[in-house]
Amino acid sequence: MSATIRHPPPLNDPRNSVQRHFISPTPNARIADDNGLNDILGVTQILENHDIPCFCVGISALKFYGAARDRREWEICVPTELAPKAHELFRSPPYSTTYIPISPVPHARIMSFLHTYKRYQIRDLPHIFVIVPSRDVHLDCRPNKIVRSLRGLPYPNLEDFFQSCLDRRDEIELTDLIDGTNVTNDWGESHLDLNGSHDVEWAREMKRRTDEWDPHVEGTSPPIDYWPTRPHSKREFWQQLVQTKMDRLDWSRPPEIFLTQYRIRNSSDPWTVMTNVA
Repeated sequence: MSATIRHPPPLNDPRNSVQRHFISPTPNARIADDNGLNDILGVTQILENHDIPCFCVGISALKFYGAARDRREWEICVPTELAPKAHELFRSPPYSTTYIPISPVPHARIMSFLHTYKRYQIRDLPHIFVIVPSRDVHLDCRPNKIVRSLRGLPYPNLEDFFQSCLDRRDEIELTDLIDGTNVTNDWGESHLDLNGSHDVEWAREMKRRTDEWDPHVEGTSPPIDYWPTRPHSKREFWQQLVQTKMDRLDWSRPPEIFLTQYRIRNSSDPWTVMTNVA
């Protein structure tokens, strides 16, 4: 159970009309249902109805595939070239009365531009989402790359999500995805491209953008300069994490009950059952 967070009252930024803090729901606010799933589904349907393919990435995708992670905002990925169109959509009537711009995530995170993205809060509800350009998460956001939860929320298909983690050399996401899905080394050999190194050119491009970041122009602090620019074998990286699932169990997760830190023995694949998280 998460602790109750007391948020400061919202302040208006006269430069861009962005709320500087989380907007506390009013006493007459409607009750949030299904952890915001239906409301975020509505956001994705708006995008799709305007010919903008999208899927949920980051922590939301990890939760869909079985990882137990705390979610503060929904990361909704769109094709990079369509990100401006998505922002214009939510900042224009009739949607601008429902989706309120708020200040970005206050702190930078390793290997992420998340704190630089514009955030939106659904009016009278605590649900927040950001628009993520597909290039930043090394994914191809097209309709044929999307799978849907039983509630209809879009997510990247499993193979592409795994490949993205490998190509970005994101150890945290890859570990959580392995432990949420409980895939094997053989599965990776059959479904993933494990040849060669991770995408060093992508990492160098992220570093270049970080080095050239101008806080005065962009309005946020620069990303953390921590990008994996040295080549590293994808197969070695994969085997290092997939073969150590049991090592990540602790006293609270006995191996006679748990297969991984997130999966109980004889449990169904999380993405095949109706849940209140995805």
